[in-house]
Amino acid sequence: MIATTNISLKVPFNEKDQAKALGARWNAESKHWYVPQGVDAALFEKWITNSSSPAPTQAATKPVAQADNIATSQKSLDEDMDVINAKLRDAYEMREIDVL
Repeated sequence: MIATTNISLKVPFNEKDQAKALGARWNAESKHWYVPQGVDAALFEKWITNSSSPAPTQAATKPVAQADNIATSQKSLDEDMDVINAKLRDAYEMREIDVL
């Protein structure tokens, strides 16, 4: 049976090389293996998940909630870096005054 859409797989880590050798692909964004369209899905029968939905492609977008979490953590990181930079700048300016 040739896959007409991407098919999600549940491949244990210790079997990843075997799945890859058969033609499975890894989606790094959603962190799962899938049978790409046009590949014989019968070879992957032991790893095919019960989910009937096709695996997302490499160009899939992130869920909104995950994107919001990333934006929030990035903002927090930016604020932390601003504080660190201010402290370094203050320490450097104080040292420069002491030297003069």
